[in-house]
Amino acid sequence: MKLFKRSDIIFTVAIAAAALIIWGLFAAAPLGERAVIMLDGKQIASLWLDEDTIYTVRGEYTNVLEVKDGVIFVWESDCPNQICVKEGAISKSGQAIVCAPNKMTVTITGGEEGGVDAITQ
Repeated sequence: MKLFKRSDIIFTVAIAAAALIIWGLFAAAPLGERAVIMLDGKQIASLWLDEDTIYTVRGEYTNVLEVKDGVIFVWESDCPNQICVKEGAISKSGQAIVCAPNKMTVTITGGEEGGVDAITQ
C-alpha cells in the first residue's frame, strides 16, 4: 500500500513552489517611509516609520496604532473581529492593514522607487 499517490506529490510541490514565488515577491518590496492612515475614505494622518509613536484612530470603533522600530501595527482595537490586530506589523511599500468595521486603512508609502513591475510583449 502506497502512502502517497503521485498526484499528491505533484500537488505538494506545486503549492510549495507557489508559496516560494509569493514570498519572494513580498520579500523584494522596498521598505516604506510613511504610513498613511485613512478613515472612511479620508486621509487623517501620515506617520514617519522612523519615529516611534502611538496614534489613536476614533471612528465607529477605536484603533490604537503603534509605530516602533520602523514598522506599524494595530496594537489594540475594540472592533468585533480583531482582524486588524491579527494582521501584525507592516513596513514595506504597498503593504496595508484594514479594519473594515471601523472603515480604517493603513498603507505604507515611499521607499525606493523604480524597478520593473511588469513586462509585456
